[in-house]
Amino acid sequence: MDHRFEEANLDNIQQNSIVDRHSKIHVEDIVDPASVFDGKDLTPERLSAAFPGLLGADSLKSVVDALRRAKSDSREIVWLIGAHTIKTGLSGYLAALIEEGFITCLASTGSSVIHDLELAFHGKTSEDVAAELPRGRFGMARETSELFNKACLHAHEEQIGLGAGVGSFITADNAPHARVSVFAAAHRKGIPATVHVAFGTDITHQHPSFPAAAVGETTMRDFRILTHRIGRMFNRGVAIIFGSAVVLPEVFLKAVSINYNLGLTPEGVTAASFDMLPQYRVRENVLSRPFQGASRAHAITGHHEIMLPLLYYLLRG
Repeated sequence: MDHRFEEANLDNIQQNSIVDRHSKIHVEDIVDPASVFDGKDLTPERLSAAFPGLLGADSLKSVVDALRRAKSDSREIVWLIGAHTIKTGLSGYLAALIEEGFITCLASTGSSVIHDLELAFHGKTSEDVAAELPRGRFGMARETSELFNKACLHAHEEQIGLGAGVGSFITADNAPHARVSVFAAAHRKGIPATVHVAFGTDITHQHPSFPAAAVGETTMRDFRILTHRIGRMFNRGVAIIFGSAVVLPEVFLKAVSINYNLGLTPEGVTAASFDMLPQYRVRENVLSRPFQGASRAHAITGHHEIMLPLLYYLLRG
């Protein structure tokens, strides 16, 4: 059998010059590590210079610039955080960002409250689900349920949102580790911290004493508070989502929809996501659909416990 096949004729290929060709990378884009690091203190400015101005690094630096500009101009900076950012040792960074004015509204989930309360009152959180589940013990800690219920009922009695109630409760009860509480930090700073509970998703819902009606009312109040702050964010604000793949992207989209319905038009919004994996709802409901031509969107992929300290350090420059 003849295994010789017809080949393309390359004799008539038309070549062009690299001089006339558009190139995406130039020698000026190459970072010289010696000029950044050798014999010099690593300041935030030097660390920023260590990243090439391309792709993900360019997005990271753009987010830093947007956050600095929004803070300087007193614009709304809304952060949406999943519980993973609290239970991986990052609540101190979030509290510092609140204190320093880089977060003007914090939205979170019911599980974020659970981790925050456990850390504030007991100095530990995040149980081993695989080990506890078959023993019938997962999520059954009495103290956690009691703390959540007290904070929620406090919010209900005071006619405030669930997030504000948690921060007020931690502060008033002199929790021994209140310094690491994100909700206590928001309470001290006087900014809204909203909680968006999805019924059936948190361990506190397993307990017979769970005050469902009070939770529903206070979390709905938080939705209205967040919707108002997102309306303020329409005017050259910033939206950061850190680690919620489903609940908060859905909440965010509905809050955006309400503001469109009320006649607001977004202008100059910056939206950015930080997550370990690209997430469909984050991409569509936070970065793509809400603002379209009225925003700059950045998707930065990486572990929270690396990206948040890095972002915080860069912001200090």
